[in-house]
Order: sequence, then structure tokens, then C-alpha cells
Amino acid sequence: MLVQGICPPKFEELKNIFQKYFDHNEETGANFSIVKNNEILVNIFGGLKSKNSSWDENTIVNTFSLSKGIYASCIAKLIEENEIDIEKKVSFYWPEFKINKEKILVKDILSHQSGLFRFKEKISNEDLLNFEKITCILEKQNPDHEPGEKTYYHAKTHGYLVENLIRRIAKKSLKEFFYENFSKKYDLNFNFGFEKNDFNNVSDLIENSPEFEKISQNFNAFNNPKHEMNFYNSKDWRLAGVSSMGGHGSALAVAKLYDLLANDLKFNNNKIISQNKFKEILKQSPSRLDESLMLPIKWTYSGYILRGGWMFGRNKESFGHNGWGGSLGFGDPVEGIGISYVTHKINSGMGADMRAVNLIKKAYEIFEK
Repeated sequence: MLVQGICPPKFEELKNIFQKYFDHNEETGANFSIVKNNEILVNIFGGLKSKNSSWDENTIVNTFSLSKGIYASCIAKLIEENEIDIEKKVSFYWPEFKINKEKILVKDILSHQSGLFRFKEKISNEDLLNFEKITCILEKQNPDHEPGEKTYYHAKTHGYLVENLIRRIAKKSLKEFFYENFSKKYDLNFNFGFEKNDFNNVSDLIENSPEFEKISQNFNAFNNPKHEMNFYNSKDWRLAGVSSMGGHGSALAVAKLYDLLANDLKFNNNKIISQNKFKEILKQSPSRLDESLMLPIKWTYSGYILRGGWMFGRNKESFGHNGWGGSLGFGDPVEGIGISYVTHKINSGMGADMRAVNLIKKAYEIFEK
């Protein structure tokens, strides 16, 4: 199974590493991309998107929480246009939200400090498809702690909270807003809800480890509802475009977006957000243990994660988001690049996936030559 795509001789070592993943059955379908100043340096892909179809340059896949970094970019655009102020109360934009939550600020939600990190009543995967039902649940729900007091990754609730802010402000769904302001404008093969043609290009997910979570009597950020791979491969899921964990795209699309953002920060290109405003919202929120992930995640007040380890490269200025299973994307304003890896072979866990990290490390070695 040969790797295909764009890979000049300078980056041949990346192609060799990627090929070995398929040779050793570590990977069965994936895409890795590097974009710099709108130039595609690398865009390699291989494997199968389904039992009978090969992965190609148009293949998209469910990226799970990588999606959160994509819609953080929508918030960045609204900040640039002075449509949203992260220091304001959520209820300023969403009046029904204030029931027992009057003190929660927009930045508390974006940085996972709002206390609404879980659903406290039992819900089903089918409920996740009903945006109005879920937002109504969150409107009425009491937070688990005072805003800003603790940090808990909002794995499934986050997208509904953020998208409803976008809907209240822009009068558009996330799907519509992202398409009009990003996908259409910059030719990004990424969506929050399928159109008919997308079904021809999508890759089915494969579970590498069938046991993701232990059943707990206490609902947490992850186990309500429980992950069901067949559901994530369903037509209904793909049509719904569940923002927290249902964005579908290619690595090239993600790398192109983070390249734009990285160079807005580096050169003040102002394609999405001005340099000064971006610097302000990339400030790290209070440094503490994320009690959902039990890791010291560096959350910003805009919804991005700051560099930790090698997951977002060598430079501490990098920002991005990864997703359950192995997909990730980030921008590095020092190098002025966007990088992404997407896969359909799901490894359990939210930590760094070595399939991506090995390629990222090698890429930085090549940059130094």
C-alpha cells in the first residue's frame, strides 16, 4: 500500500516514516500535511477510506475534538470584527443562559472553566443530534463549580455552548458561518455537517482499541453518552455536524487554516485576526491540572491549547487542538506554518499520538537543515 501525494525530496524522510506506518499496520488510512505561507510543502496520504476505496486527496474523516480548534477560529474572527467580547457574560449574548449561571463569562467557556463540563442528566447519542434539546439542557443546568475556580475539559458540552454564542451573534449555524467565512473563502475541505457530495469522500472510522472507557456511576465529561463507533460512522451523525466532536476534514484543510492563523500572528496579515488581538486571546488561562483529563493542559482564553511536549512542535508559541483517536492540527508562528495529521484508525485516549509526533519531530529536524 503505497503512500501518495506531495512530498519533495527534501521531505522524503517524512514519506518513509509514513509508509512504515502502513507496512507495520500501525495505520490503515491517514493524511499528513504541512503548509507554509499558503504553499503546500507536504500533503501525503495513504491506505483505505473504506473497505473498497482508497484514501485520496479529497478524503475527509471525523476529527473529533480537533474540531474545537477549528471553531475557535470562528470565535477569533468574531473577536476581530468586534462582534464578541470574551470578557462579557455569556448571558449578554444568550439571555436564557443566566439561570444560576449569571457570573459565567465567555472566556470561562472557551477556556473550559465554566463548570458545565458534563451533562448531569442521562442523554443518548441520538440526543446529541438535537441542538435545541441539548442547549435547553445546558441553559437549565447548574454548573459544578464557580467560574474560573477549576478547569475541566468540556469534551461534549463545549461545542453546543460555543456554537450557540455564534448563532446568537452571527444569526447563522456553525456550519453556515464556517462555510461562508472559511471553507469557501480559503478552499478548506472541512465541514460541520455534510452536503450530499461529502458522502463520496468520507472515510469510515476504525477502532484500534475497542475499550475506551470504564463504566462509571458518575457522569463525567466523556461517558455520557458513551462512545459508539458505529454511530460516528452513521449518516445522521455526519449530517448533524456536532461541533464538539463531529467536524470532518482533511489534514490539508486543517494545515491551511493554521497556516493562515500562524502568519496572522507572525506578520499581522490580518486574514482572520489582527496580531494584537490574537496575542491577547492566546494568553494562557490559570495554570492548573485539568480535572477531566488529569493533565496540565495549557488552555488559552480563546479555546486553543498551547504547546506541550512535541504534540504541537518545538516552539512554545505554537497553538492548536488535538482530538480523540490521533488527529491533531496546530499553527507555529515562529516557523510560519500549519501542520495536521488526521486518521481513521482510532487510538484510545486524548494524549499525544506517536504516529503524528514522530512525523512532527522529523519535520522540525528537516527545517533545521
